[in-house]
Amino acid sequence: MSKKVKYLTQVGYNKLLNELDELQKEKLPEVLQRLKEAIEQGDISENSEYDDAMSEKDLVEVRINEIKGMLENVEIVKEGATGGIIKYGSIVHLKDENGNEYKFTMVGTGEVDILDGSISFDCPVGTAIAGKVKGDKVSVRSPRKRYEMEIMDVK
Repeated sequence: MSKKVKYLTQVGYNKLLNELDELQKEKLPEVLQRLKEAIEQGDISENSEYDDAMSEKDLVEVRINEIKGMLENVEIVKEGATGGIIKYGSIVHLKDENGNEYKFTMVGTGEVDILDGSISFDCPVGTAIAGKVKGDKVSVRSPRKRYEMEIMDVK
């Protein structure tokens, strides 16, 4: 059985690698040191420092495993140069029915950063524009309403 390929841009891949490196080399050792110090205090049954350190250790380990999973069987996609078809790595310029304009980079789910101008194909807009080209008009279904958008440019 083949594993599902995950797509990331080079920037997203690098961000995840950096986060993984920081978690493994800095954050986890810090938490383990806190845990060791809490254990050395004696009775851990009512030791809040121990409970806090264990909780943080669990969160760090979950995130490490999550990132490793995201990086497993990944394909790096180049941003731009998509032949005019919206796919991973495309830079898309959209205009909604009210004349508002948006510019997004299409990325994999694990690297979405709306504040940095990236969306995934899993969101309503991403689903609507997948595989489309400049000039296409799409209907976007959001949880609250349906609205129309026009694809102004694809790079």
